[in-house]
Formats: sequence, structure tokens, C-alpha cells
Amino acid sequence: MSASTKLLLFASATALFAFPALAAEETPSAPVVAASTPTAIVKCPGVTSIPFTADAEQALPMRVIGSLKCGETVAILSDLEGYTAQIRTGNGREGYVARMYLVEGHTPVTAVQKPQVSSATPVNGVVRWAAGAPGCESFISHGLHVESITANGVTVQVSVQDSGWKYRANVAVSNQSGEKVLVLPGIITLDELRPNLHSLYATDPAKLAHNTTHQVLWTLADAVPTPSAVASNRESDSDASATPDYLNPHMALTSAHHGGFEREESIDVQSIALKTSSVPAGQITAGVMWFNRDSAAHDLSMRVPVGNMVFDFSFSLKQKKQ
Repeated sequence: MSASTKLLLFASATALFAFPALAAEETPSAPVVAASTPTAIVKCPGVTSIPFTADAEQALPMRVIGSLKCGETVAILSDLEGYTAQIRTGNGREGYVARMYLVEGHTPVTAVQKPQVSSATPVNGVVRWAAGAPGCESFISHGLHVESITANGVTVQVSVQDSGWKYRANVAVSNQSGEKVLVLPGIITLDELRPNLHSLYATDPAKLAHNTTHQVLWTLADAVPTPSAVASNRESDSDASATPDYLNPHMALTSAHHGGFEREESIDVQSIALKTSSVPAGQITAGVMWFNRDSAAHDLSMRVPVGNMVFDFSFSLKQKKQ
């Protein structure tokens, strides 16, 4: 065999190994992932699917481009050990997903599943938060207390802070119900229960955008669950959360005092505000709301209507000295 013939055969063989995607096109199988590309399995923290986005930061407004099913295997294209990893699905779509949803390697799905999140039972269409009750959890996100309720496949998470000027509420809604649900900020309410019973009206984010004090993101006090809601279920309360933190990374960064948050002036208040939205199954919406403040308020009740249910959260505020 001549040297030129050997060279031609070697070049042909090299081309086959260098371009596996071309060979894959000749068969109806799924796109081929290079052997050196790490893979991961999508774990199921009490939901049936996980959203992935076009942007690595997953900042508001979220650019959701698809969802990953429980147990699906994906290729990890880039992982800088940040909040998200860049992945490619079995059908060739690429995007970013929170790393906490991925388990590297081909571990069986049953080995990485968390216990299924229990569900609260609506009473006359209302589900109320209580520590340790079915479907109810609390956890810390960015140092702030968050209450979470799951009912009929819908999870609503809320945190409330006192800025010293307005009350600020971070709200996230995850829809795993199988149907679209409507979220309307205009009907979300915050009421003071003690010492005075009255409504605290929401403030239009457009008006806050012109605030020259930039106090909308300060935090002088963080609302925590009311003692009555915790004490009645103290034995069954747990620090471990089976539900993902849907507010992270969408919760607005906050400052504890004047000048402590350098980016306040650059943040577009209207862009982080909670928007009216029809949330498809498998997706999330999140944002911030502001309400009138009563400096003497102690116990608060926040009601978030989603779909045909009302999610009722109870908070207690202990004012800090300024």
C-alpha cells in the first residue's frame, strides 16, 4: 500500500472521530454528547420539572426557554461553580439551570430524589401558613426569613421587610399544577392585625422609581413567623426544607443602613417589581411589592391569590432602633 493511500485512510478515520455529530445525523437517535463532556441528572425536589433560562444570572425578568423533566440526563457545558451551570438537553437545546437541581454522574433517579413535598389543603379556597403543617415550610434566604406554602401543585413563597419608609415584600410563585395560573399583584393584600386592624395599601412601583432617598431596598427589620403560628406546631417544625428556594436569586439585595448598598441607585425598581402574569405549568414568576408602613405594626397578614386559591401568610415585626 502506498504512503499516499495510508495517509488518505488515516485522514478519513480522523474525520469520523473528530465530527461525531455528523455521524449522528445518519441515524434517528438523540444528539451525541462527547465522551469527555460531563453529564448530570435532574433531581426532583418535590416538583415534576425544573425551568432553565437563556441567561446565566437568571435575573428578573426571567428569560425561561424550557423545562427539564425529573430524572432527565443533561450534558454540562460549563460549570464555574456559581449559582447556575450551562447545560444541553437530549434534544440539543442549551441554557442555564440552578446547580442545586443537578446531580453529576449516572446515579439512578431514585437515589437522588428528595421526599415529595406535602400539600396544604385549602379550606373554602384559602390555605394558611403554620409551622410544621402539611405543605408549609420556612427557611432563610439572603439572611431573610421566608414562608412557603404548597397546595395543589402551586408553591408561593413570601418574605417581608421594613425599610423604615415602606414595607417591602418579595414574592415568588412556582406553578407545577399542570395548568396556567394567574398572578395579579393588584389583588395581593397586606393587613396589620396588631395593634391596629387595618389594610396597608400597595404602592405603585412607578412612583417609587422617582424616590430620591433610595430607601426602597433598605432593611431595618425582617418579619418572622408569628409566635402563635409557630407555637401550635413546634414539635413538627423542621429546619430542613424539601422545597427549593424560588426567591433565590430573584430576591433584591438589601441594605441594613444608609450607604450600605452601593448599587441601590442603579437598580430599576420597575424591573424587579412583581408583574401581572399568566404562569404556565413548570415555570416561575417572582418580584417585589411595596406597601404603606405603620411604625407601630406588630402582626401582619399577607394574602396572595393565585389561580383559584388564596395563600395566607402571617408575620411578626420587632422594630429595631434606627
